Amino acid sequence: MAKIKLTKNWKSHGISWKSGHFYTFRYNAYRTDPNPTVIIMYKVYGTHPKTGHQHRYVQAINLNYIPRAHRKKFVELWVKEMEKNKGNVEFTWNVVESFFPYLESAVRRYMIKPIYRIQNPMEIPIENLEDAVISTWSNDFSKKLKIDLAAKKKRALGRSVNMKTKYKQKWGISSFFSSAKNFFTGK
Repeated sequence: MAKIKLTKNWKSHGISWKSGHFYTFRYNAYRTDPNPTVIIMYKVYGTHPKTGHQHRYVQAINLNYIPRAHRKKFVELWVKEMEKNKGNVEFTWNVVESFFPYLESAVRRYMIKPIYRIQNPMEIPIENLEDAVISTWSNDFSKKLKIDLAAKKKRALGRSVNMKTKYKQKWGISSFFSSAKNFFTGK
């Protein structure tokens, strides 16, 4: 079985894709954002040796899910980095975790096969980058992301309240962990 491979530079859809460069395209399999503006991390392809699951996607940061202030700050820093290295930059998960942790919530995977999933891809030139990335008011999904995260937190907290009620009704205790702690500490 073939292994999963990461590629940082490749050609498809009539253009050259490079890690650390910005692109925009029409994505047919979208949930929220049909026209993402992304910074590419890498292409993942191959078959997982143990599960047999096929991987055929591009992993990228969709900047439309980042608040405008963070977007502007990130683009300014990254453009300086690109100019300093003459465009030879790599944007990987380690870079995100180490230097830009606020981008983690905007990681997205875009299927590259079948080929019709991504249409009209364009690399955004450095001189147009700030206008294309920062001025997209109509494509700002950062508030939706915040609302989704708040809803997940609320559901999680609701489950914990339900568990406390369940333990109180069943055993007369408010929490399994507090009773276990009392049991082992002798209180």
